[in-house]
Amino acid sequence: MRFFDTNILVYAATDQDPRKRDIARELIGHAIEVNHDGCISTQVLGEFCNTMLRKSLRTKEEIDGMLDYFRELLEIDVTIDLVRHALAVKEEYGIQFYDALIVSSAEKLGCHEIVTEDLNPNQTYRGMAVVNPFK
Repeated sequence: MRFFDTNILVYAATDQDPRKRDIARELIGHAIEVNHDGCISTQVLGEFCNTMLRKSLRTKEEIDGMLDYFRELLEIDVTIDLVRHALAVKEEYGIQFYDALIVSSAEKLGCHEIVTEDLNPNQTYRGMAVVNPFK
């Protein structure tokens, strides 16, 4: 299973960086349509919507349509237990809380990879490799 961080969804949904857009779309499309191994969290969806609206990258209607596509990814809700787990991960690795919540969500879903450009590539968190597809 591969966990997609917010930045991957944002790149897939915008044309700001065509190279990153194409890579992100290919990764997400493959995870949805071929391997059925893509994962996200409600945190990622919230951050995605906030980024798209705050930066006026897409309309509410366009975002709503994108959410239908992202629905095909396995999703985990952020719960109190997950937040507590993220606090432990933050302490263990000395990373930002929201990054720790990403790691915790991915771990809870049984992922082997976290696809992001926000964590150190080639770093391993609790047995999960961080992959920056844009490097």
